[in-house]
Amino acid sequence: MTSQVQISLVVTTYNREKLLLNCLKAIASQSLERASFEVLVVDNNSRDNTKQVVLDFIEAHPELNMQYILETVQGTSWARNCGVASAKGEIVCFTEDDAAPLPNWLEAIAISFSDQSVGCVGGPIILDYQGQEKPPYLKGDLQGLLGQFKLPYSEPTFVSSWKDLPWGGNMSFRKAVFSEIGLFRTDLGPSAKRRLTAEETEFIARVHKRGWKVLYNPNVEIRHFVPPERLNKSHLYHVSRGLAASHVVLTDCPKPAKVLRWFASDIRYATCMFIQLVWAIVRRKELWFDDYIRFWSVAMRIPIRLNYLLDSNYFEK
Repeated sequence: MTSQVQISLVVTTYNREKLLLNCLKAIASQSLERASFEVLVVDNNSRDNTKQVVLDFIEAHPELNMQYILETVQGTSWARNCGVASAKGEIVCFTEDDAAPLPNWLEAIAISFSDQSVGCVGGPIILDYQGQEKPPYLKGDLQGLLGQFKLPYSEPTFVSSWKDLPWGGNMSFRKAVFSEIGLFRTDLGPSAKRRLTAEETEFIARVHKRGWKVLYNPNVEIRHFVPPERLNKSHLYHVSRGLAASHVVLTDCPKPAKVLRWFASDIRYATCMFIQLVWAIVRRKELWFDDYIRFWSVAMRIPIRLNYLLDSNYFEK
């Protein structure tokens, strides 16, 4: 490695001073040479003690090239775009305040970009329940609603399917990508006022469409902390509604024929999910709640699409 900054690590944070400290400690334990990376902590206008936590950490770790940056416009996409604007490295990595990268994370990312055709790299996001008992309904696919992401590959593998694209808590890009295709969409992504998602998936899909390869590397792994307030069904409904709303935004179109087509698609898909749910209940399937949440999430697209059609500011209320 050279003394020049190779990687810019962007950590977005909002009102999670305690979890953020765990994240920063994990970053300080990275095996990659310190001079090879910088850390940009983007505070998305937190109301807690986040700023002081970061400044104290910077003072306690002078060996790290770390900066505190304030982004006053609410929204994960705004915070990430702010990080991109300040990044000096050829590679821009993203993680979040409730995550802890494994010690070899940055090193594995650097190796992954040795192939010049790779524009995006992602890896597993493994849930850390911090000793809490996991509810029985969270033993299946619903863990994905808490942030878990893991593909069935033991070796670095190129991916292209929408469902296989990396997630926001663990994704990296060549900085040149942003010059080519722009930044993250600010009408997507969570903020204090809304629970939208898919901003990272939409961006990575654009990266792939432009001809860059997307690599899933199982060695690029992070741990994602699950706080107690997320271990309840109300949180799953909250996230699922966000997924439904995000689908509506992604498929928004001013043409009446396409609007009707998407309404018909939502109804058809929800009907299929309902049939699967009934079958799961009849068979007394242990994880039938997985099927119920899938049905509920798809069915919610219908009233959300109608409300959004009547009021374009619906998600800001």
